[in-house]
Amino acid sequence: MRNIILILHIITSIVACVMTAIVLIRGIGGLLKKIQLSKKDVQLPLLATILLYFQLVLGTILFVMYMVEYSSGEIEVYQNQVVKGRFWALEHFILMVFTLVISHIGWVFAKNNHTPELIFKKNFLYFGIACTMILISMAMNIVRYAM
Repeated sequence: MRNIILILHIITSIVACVMTAIVLIRGIGGLLKKIQLSKKDVQLPLLATILLYFQLVLGTILFVMYMVEYSSGEIEVYQNQVVKGRFWALEHFILMVFTLVISHIGWVFAKNNHTPELIFKKNFLYFGIACTMILISMAMNIVRYAM
């Protein structure tokens, strides 16, 4: 069960990263006057935010499962790795909650603006930050498990 949730979490993370990157690229295109404002510029940020909420649910389940395994004594391989793993799980969780908050704020601000330039600016700013944070988290995860 844990592996299925982990795979879903990874897939959702990749799709959310792609979605935030698309919003970011559309924001840049809109600011450079190469893209006209369309419904996509409000719908894509909403979809990216929904994906981040789904990712939060899956991540929370994984975090709880990890803590249950740790507290029950199932994890006793190398004490230093366990402590690093516990810290990473908490650090990753907090980073992704912050990413979700940033993207949600960006979506709300963009949705409530009525001028194309402001919508593109808000999408560029907030979803650029969210995309960067997702990429940093994914890179840290890759480094953590590669070593």
